[in-house]
Amino acid sequence: MRHPLLFVLLVFLLACQSSPVQEVAEQEETPDHFSHIKDEKARNILEAAIDYVGGLEAWGNINRLRYDKTFTLFSASGEVEKTFKQIHDYTTRPNVIDIQSTENGTLIHTRFADNVYTQTADGEPTEKTPAVIEKGLNTSTYVIGLPYKLLDPGAEITYAGERTMDTGLVVDVLQVSYSPAQNANHSSADTWYFYFDQDNQNVVANFIESPDHFSLVENTSFQRVGKTLFYKDRKSYRVDSLGNKLYLRAEYTYENFLVE
Repeated sequence: MRHPLLFVLLVFLLACQSSPVQEVAEQEETPDHFSHIKDEKARNILEAAIDYVGGLEAWGNINRLRYDKTFTLFSASGEVEKTFKQIHDYTTRPNVIDIQSTENGTLIHTRFADNVYTQTADGEPTEKTPAVIEKGLNTSTYVIGLPYKLLDPGAEITYAGERTMDTGLVVDVLQVSYSPAQNANHSSADTWYFYFDQDNQNVVANFIESPDHFSLVENTSFQRVGKTLFYKDRKSYRVDSLGNKLYLRAEYTYENFLVE
């Protein structure tokens, strides 16, 4: 999960660009973005999921993606810890990630441009190293880039069976494992479980197995902008190892999308 979202967008864009004559002549040479997924059932689910949210061609043709994101963190007792209001603005030509975040009255400006990571707080450089800034940006771009980001090289994806959520919805579960020791583009060794609605294979939730805790994130509503489906509202819960909810950890809202 190391490379920023817009790098992945650009790769897909370049892979999709060709004239109709070239498309016929080079049909057999078209890259198979699903070839690294050896589990056939997992591959079929992910292909259907990406088709449902708009498809690789529409995703690869995005030159600019801008949206507002608001999220609130809660303590185990239900008290508000922090509220963040952010403006995310990504472009592919040139490859730029720009996030402005208002955090408890402080304006945090994080940026990736000209292959350099920078961050300021109310106009002054923060003490964070480029590596720490990069990791934070990767977290943001990984989430908004799902399920496309599952096509990143090196991720081990397998079908993990069915699960019935507490809403009664039956989902197909894909296990996705990352290994920084074996893949330079992976930043952490977390294991993710993605829950796909069996009716349309849309990603409705994901379970994250981190070294020190477990989380369940539910995607409660969506919005389609052009051909592409994006999140609208999400809720994150701290859970036990079996996925039983302990408390609400965060709420997220995505709105005011601009897609060019």
